Amino acid sequence: MQCPQCDQRNVNEARFCTGCGAALSAPATTNLSATPPSRPAPSAPIQPAAPPMPYTPPAPAPSALPMPAPAIHQTINVNVQAPAAAPAPAPSPVIVLNQQLAGPGCLVRGLYFIFIGIWFGAFWTGLAWFLLVTIIGLPLGILMLNRLPQVMTLQPIRNQTHVQTSGGVVVISQGKMAQHPFALRAIYFLLVGWWFSGLWLSIAWSVIGISFGLGLPLAFWMFNRTPAIVTLERQ
Repeated sequence: MQCPQCDQRNVNEARFCTGCGAALSAPATTNLSATPPSRPAPSAPIQPAAPPMPYTPPAPAPSALPMPAPAIHQTINVNVQAPAAAPAPAPSPVIVLNQQLAGPGCLVRGLYFIFIGIWFGAFWTGLAWFLLVTIIGLPLGILMLNRLPQVMTLQPIRNQTHVQTSGGVVVISQGKMAQHPFALRAIYFLLVGWWFSGLWLSIAWSVIGISFGLGLPLAFWMFNRTPAIVTLERQ
């Protein structure tokens, strides 16, 4: 073995250099006859592990549910403007007319004429003619002759229904029937009505007397037509 300090050769088994006295390291030798490493002592037999238990998820902890908030009712008015659209065509107007009352029945009118109308109508006619003669009472006399059907036979006054359309609105009104122009009626009365109405009423009264009441329907019709005979009044 050579000393690493002074290069002095020494025997292989020397631990110190013979030249300088430095410690020498023993060379690494391989001992083939070395005893094999000792085996560890056998440990205790391994016990089989217990089979794993099935996994059970833990139950969730009960949580306190929040109480629902009280409902708040609030009314909000919202104005929504519809988009402009083309105007729809106006629907055709539907006109409903109420049926006029027909007045008392024929039996009631007959009994009224027998007990009241026959004598009250005669008085009414005489008074009307007296007013015609006085000239001053001419308008009132004409009015009384025009109302002779209601006085003698309880004939109801007929009204005319007027239907007008204005701006898409149907207006229905009832009133008296349209009459001839006043000038035409006045000329007719002066030329024909005053004497023809006297003749007409005389015939009607004669029918009642001659037929002993059997001609009442014809007399009724003639009395009802008296306004048209006197002044061309429409009924």
